[in-house]
Amino acid sequence: MKSNHVFKKLVCIISIILLLSILALVILLNIRPRPDVLEKYELGKSIGTNLPFTVTFLGNTNLLFDDGENAWMTDAFFTRPPAREVLFGEIKPDEQVIRKTLGKAGIEKLDMIVPVHSHFDHAMDAAMVADFTGATLFGSSSTMNIAKGYKLDEQQRLIPHWDSLYTIGKFEIRFIKSRHWQYPDEERREALLNNEIIDSLFTPACYKEYKEGDSYTILVSYDSLNLAIQGSAGYRQGSLPTDFKADVLFLAIAGLETMDVNYKDEYQEYLIDPLQPKVLVPIHWDDFTTPLGDELKTTNLIFNWKFKSNLGQAFNEIEVRNREKTIKVLKPWERYNILEIMK
Repeated sequence: MKSNHVFKKLVCIISIILLLSILALVILLNIRPRPDVLEKYELGKSIGTNLPFTVTFLGNTNLLFDDGENAWMTDAFFTRPPAREVLFGEIKPDEQVIRKTLGKAGIEKLDMIVPVHSHFDHAMDAAMVADFTGATLFGSSSTMNIAKGYKLDEQQRLIPHWDSLYTIGKFEIRFIKSRHWQYPDEERREALLNNEIIDSLFTPACYKEYKEGDSYTILVSYDSLNLAIQGSAGYRQGSLPTDFKADVLFLAIAGLETMDVNYKDEYQEYLIDPLQPKVLVPIHWDDFTTPLGDELKTTNLIFNWKFKSNLGQAFNEIEVRNREKTIKVLKPWERYNILEIMK
């Protein structure tokens, strides 16, 4: 009888410890530090002007450009599957989420979609969105193999040539060869970087099947305005043209804080400094495994501990190297006149 009592007590203690552990995990997964810099640099609601064109930030590295006559965007990644599906299951575009997002953003027709590279959080939804909006999908052969798996019409698929100029109405767009942010973890680098998707990719699929392919720096001219888009915190020495200076640089910062000082200095030296932007707009800072809501969520404490992530520090790395520049954080869904951002 005594041993039975001890056993029951032990079971009770273990159960309590397990429940407390689960509770602690749930709490940690839902605590999302939000650095003050997000509010410090956040641009308010759009004042509604419509000249010369508008920019809408839709989380991660989704940027929608629209001048009333033509519209195009980067990535078009809206599904944002939860972390448990990404890490332990298979993922695919969610048609219901995509249609809902397109409706909320007021997107009916697009001329072009260009994923900045072919990882799932950039290229997974692109073919479906191109299908729904009639857009031409621009991207590497890896992105085209995602499109082939979706069976996107061949007439809507195009692999751009390096440094060639593509015209969408008054938008002139160039694709510059770049590099992805270099994962600190060697296994992830070998699995996801400097690799291509060599066959049609059918979904659902493991996130590791979405290889990098080519990474782009995108240069955009519109009348006398110049924009640059860097969709991953990587750089390629000497890749940028010497005759292009950006009024606004949309700049990925995810993971920058985890790199050594030399890497951060070279990101500045070989990417930001050559473009000489007047305004920096950080992108790729939110948790893309959470739904695209009215406010973007930051990563949770578990993620931050696991990957040594610190969003405030990522902002600080940009801030301390660019004291003379203006930094603007865009609210999601707002259609900002490009001149608002440049003020």
